[in-house]
Amino acid sequence: MAVTLGIVMTLVLCATLSGCKQLGKERFVMEMDIEQEIIQLKQRLDQKDQQIERLLREQGSIYTRWGRTVCPSNGTELVYSGYMAGTYHTSIQGHDQGSGANYLCLAAQPVWDHFSETANNVITVTGVEYQFYQHSVQNHDLPAFLGTDVHNAEAPCAVCRSSRSTNVMIPGRMECYPGWTKEYSGYLVGAYSGYDDSSEYICLDRRPEVVANSGRADKDNMLFFVEARCGGSLECPPYVDNRELPCVVCSF
Repeated sequence: MAVTLGIVMTLVLCATLSGCKQLGKERFVMEMDIEQEIIQLKQRLDQKDQQIERLLREQGSIYTRWGRTVCPSNGTELVYSGYMAGTYHTSIQGHDQGSGANYLCLAAQPVWDHFSETANNVITVTGVEYQFYQHSVQNHDLPAFLGTDVHNAEAPCAVCRSSRSTNVMIPGRMECYPGWTKEYSGYLVGAYSGYDDSSEYICLDRRPEVVANSGRADKDNMLFFVEARCGGSLECPPYVDNRELPCVVCSF
């Protein structure tokens, strides 16, 4: 019965030979249209994939690698390198109080706008030098911390762009938490506590470089290790009294 019905329908559709030819032609055209649509959809998907890849590349994040002139080889590129700088501190009472508390990474090749070379401004910046007297002169263990004795030398810096969209400096650890990528690790450092104004804490790379031809103790702006202080409000353990604090910069 089903076979008979199929024959009848075929006879109805193909009442003439030309009718069958027309039906086949229409089916062929329909199949061609579907195939063309599939090709176009594949092309659109490829374009979307390229857009997503480009957006992921464009996200990224920026951080400063203090003490180095290069960036890690982990999907990170160098934006520029230069000289670490901060507020110029003098022995004059009241001078430079209230200046910037943050450190700067000054470009190695400055490009000037209009300028005057007369000393008109109260706020000035200078280079920053490593000041690890106790570890260099007294304990002689600075190379165990930093790989070499950089005491009194000036610090360089590098601004790096990571392909990952977020980065954070974690004090108290030398390794990142699971799922994060390690950019660099080192030691938490800050300015001399006797300065009139405060400064920020930064993560100094554990294998720092030095600015060429530096090493004289200018003491314009000095970096010191930051240590844990127990016996008060800090949780000890896990922290230990007088122990130098590590740090790590991580990205995700």
